[in-house]
Amino acid sequence: MFKLLLVLKYLRRKLAPLFAALAVMLCTAMVIIVMSVMGGFLENFRASAHALTGDIVVEGPLQGFTGYEELVATIEALPEVAAAAPMLRAVGLVNFRDTAKPVQLQGVDFQKLEQIVGYKKTLLWNNDQLRQHLRDPQSEAGKAFVAKMTRAFPIDPGPEAGAKIPALALPEAVMGVEVYPFQRRNDDGDYELSRSRAGEKLPVTVIPLTEAGTVGVLEPVRREILITNEVKSGLYDIDASAVVLPFSTLQSMLNMQPRTGFTDFDPNTGRGGEEIQVPGRANQLVIKAAPGADLLAARDAVQAVIAKQWEDRPLQFPPLARTWEEVHQNILGAVENEKGLVTFLFGIIGLVAVVMVATTFYMIVLEKTRDIGVLRAIGASRGGIMGLFVGYGLAIGVVGSLLGLAIAVGIVTHLNEIQAILNTWFGWQMWDPKTYFFDRIPDTVNYTEALRVVAGAIISSVVGAMIPAWIAGRLKPVDALRYE
Repeated sequence: MFKLLLVLKYLRRKLAPLFAALAVMLCTAMVIIVMSVMGGFLENFRASAHALTGDIVVEGPLQGFTGYEELVATIEALPEVAAAAPMLRAVGLVNFRDTAKPVQLQGVDFQKLEQIVGYKKTLLWNNDQLRQHLRDPQSEAGKAFVAKMTRAFPIDPGPEAGAKIPALALPEAVMGVEVYPFQRRNDDGDYELSRSRAGEKLPVTVIPLTEAGTVGVLEPVRREILITNEVKSGLYDIDASAVVLPFSTLQSMLNMQPRTGFTDFDPNTGRGGEEIQVPGRANQLVIKAAPGADLLAARDAVQAVIAKQWEDRPLQFPPLARTWEEVHQNILGAVENEKGLVTFLFGIIGLVAVVMVATTFYMIVLEKTRDIGVLRAIGASRGGIMGLFVGYGLAIGVVGSLLGLAIAVGIVTHLNEIQAILNTWFGWQMWDPKTYFFDRIPDTVNYTEALRVVAGAIISSVVGAMIPAWIAGRLKPVDALRYE
């Protein structure tokens, strides 16, 4: 009981322990704030990557592979899989008047893609904004554009039968908001509707590949598409390069569509070979796992289906199934490493708390040497004296770390409001939404990690008190009473 009473007395009447508690508080708050913000960035990246990729991606060669319809049907029959759809990816070129830009073309079945990844939530402009953007929404062309751009699935392979307006007969597409090189963001980080390409024609050029992966005698294919909306996914690499077309449109441009062909021409007879049916090709599949299914188990099940279907293709490499985390492991790994590095560095700075507690307690031991002698003379044990100072360190660690947790939670959850106040009063922004792709500073706290930091701060405080406590416990009563 005497230890508890003395600890409470020292905490109330001594200024030095308050400085030690302040150091613990500031170090705890600093580490939690850094971990929360960096962790928020990581979670934003993860959410954006997962939302665009689906759960599992099957990647084949760029020139594609045949039999994708059968493969999709077999994969969808797996209990670990909820849905699957073919995709095409190709490198292309778009032209904005006299400006050319390389892009990543994606051919998808939009209704199936919505079922698998929910692409609609990445569309930047809503229906009212699209109507506002059109120069003459009440004209015949304007009404037709509005009808196309605001329907349930505003993407269609086209052309529409009997379309009177040429632009309405074009295949429709969406593109990343950063693809247009002259797009701008305002001070709040919002994109300007006046610079949107929605409702405009966009020339796209691709180079088809043969089934062997060569260009051969195929000429570049140029086609105009109609941009019906723009995508803001949260991943700059995608928003700066993606142009998403209907699957059948891109398949036709790449000469990968199912068609009628002929066997090799015979120069001896001067006649062509027999008429054959050339199957269509895709180079990717996107898959949604069944609810509750383990992603790694689902990936392995999909890969087993692929391996079985490729048994009769010994000269071809089978497509590879990967989870969404494996697809984006480079960027996710980089952000995770940055979070770990920054947290480690600030953790090193947090050792100030240990040094501060050790220094404070050492000074208290020197100051209270006579008191220690009195306690030892009236029967206090060495362990009791050591327990007094260890308990003192524990009290400082608990008080300082809990205050630090409270301060960190208050700051992190109101970071954006704090930035707005600083911008209003001093014209300073610590996070410029025009520069960074995420509009807001992450403002959520991972309480599991925060409690680990609190526990570490308490342990550090106890460790910092151990050496002074040991010194105090080793003092002899006579020497302590004679201490000047």
